[in-house]
Amino acid sequence: MRKALEQTKEEAAQRQDTLKELEEREQAMHRDLRRVEAQIDELQRSVRKQEAELDALRGREVELRAEYFRLEARRDAIGKELVRLVQGIWPIHMRNMRNRFSGLTSWEDADRRFQWLAAVYRQVLGVMKEAAAAALERADNLRRQQALSQEASKRLEAVNKDKDELLRQRLKLRSGLRSVQGEKESLEAELRSILATIKELNYQLKSQKTKRFSESKGFLPWPAKGELAKKFAPSADPPFRGIGMRTESGAQVRSAFWGKVVHNDILRGFGRVVIIYHGNDYYSLYAYLGESPVTVGQEVEKDEPIGSAGFYPDVQGPGLYFELRFGQKPINPIVWLFPK
Repeated sequence: MRKALEQTKEEAAQRQDTLKELEEREQAMHRDLRRVEAQIDELQRSVRKQEAELDALRGREVELRAEYFRLEARRDAIGKELVRLVQGIWPIHMRNMRNRFSGLTSWEDADRRFQWLAAVYRQVLGVMKEAAAAALERADNLRRQQALSQEASKRLEAVNKDKDELLRQRLKLRSGLRSVQGEKESLEAELRSILATIKELNYQLKSQKTKRFSESKGFLPWPAKGELAKKFAPSADPPFRGIGMRTESGAQVRSAFWGKVVHNDILRGFGRVVIIYHGNDYYSLYAYLGESPVTVGQEVEKDEPIGSAGFYPDVQGPGLYFELRFGQKPINPIVWLFPK
């Protein structure tokens, strides 16, 4: 009996030690979370300040463009005036060169003619100088526009760099919270949470003027070589919000469109997942990757390799799950991909 009692006490002491260790780990995690939250707050303030500076630069760019159009209009008006003056004076000038003294009856007539011609020449020269000054002013305006555009591009790059770090910190915070609280989310809820975090950052992509996802419907490349194994079926039970592909082992997976990598991590139930933001609330998702060398914040081109196909449970072998989203809503990848 005494031996059993001592054993029970020993087990109780061990459990107490384990509980104490878990409490210490939890307290350490909470300290880490508070530190991460403080870093997030600091980064948010920095991003807000940088975005305000960027908005001011872009406002100045708008002013300079308006000034440029005014200078263009002034240059055109000066050019027309110069053409009018030259067209008017040229015949008189040529006639005067041929018959310098014909028709002159006195020195007074000659003086008046020379004075008049000199005045017209001075007017032409004045307009020519004005045209030259306007051209210089216009060239200076263009130089200032180019300098501002370069500065705005640098500021945007700095803003996006800080937003990338902010995104990493927020995803780390979410992971930490799940660990501490034992949070259990559905796959869809977790994915919505990630996309909401990305949307909140309001990324501004540098090449969106020429690269719009919305204009590529029916022309996107397939993300990997293989055969279609599962079709888009959002109304099925359970719903299937993308497409499943059967591929060769280690098949290369490529980005469907130009964009920014906003997630590369293990997502419960999806394996390794890469999410790419394409601007204007469009995203592509690549799941069950075997490996992926891309990093959060990295910009990738259309058809650029982003990883390799791993084990895809739905085909019991190598494959890929691919999803497209507009905001939180899944959209049918088949109508966006180039027909096979």
